[in-house]
Amino acid sequence: MVEKSLPYWKNFHTIVFDFDGVFTNNKVYINEEGKELIRCDRSDGLAIELLNLFKKKKNLDLEFFILTREKNKVVMQRAEKLKIKCFYGINNKLEFIKKFLFEKSLSNEGLIYLGNDINDIDSMNYAGYSVAPCDAHKSVIEIADIVINKKGG
Repeated sequence: MVEKSLPYWKNFHTIVFDFDGVFTNNKVYINEEGKELIRCDRSDGLAIELLNLFKKKKNLDLEFFILTREKNKVVMQRAEKLKIKCFYGINNKLEFIKKFLFEKSLSNEGLIYLGNDINDIDSMNYAGYSVAPCDAHKSVIEIADIVINKKGG
């Protein structure tokens, strides 16, 4: 872990969340019909609500969204419940992020990325600040600017 101190909050413009391993415990349940089920934590709803309140109170031009390779529509359903934008089925997250920032004329320095797995490493390295849960993949923990003391989900 890099141990970089948290930047001043006014310098952020975008927060990107991976889904599996951040909003979930990175586990999947499969029922007898072959349908996948995931477990989410209700406290994420409160966290997103508090983030929205902070954004409104401070009059921040802050965007945040879920970005995942996962193609299961349960991701979109959870995002809708949380009232957060979601882009799912994205195979190249870094390319997506670069295009997103370019279209909005934003720099990567104001980007915070929360991820947990090896497919997040490129995006985390590109972001101005990266965050990982304590149960993230070892290689993610090694490059994260901060590892929080909470597990994904």
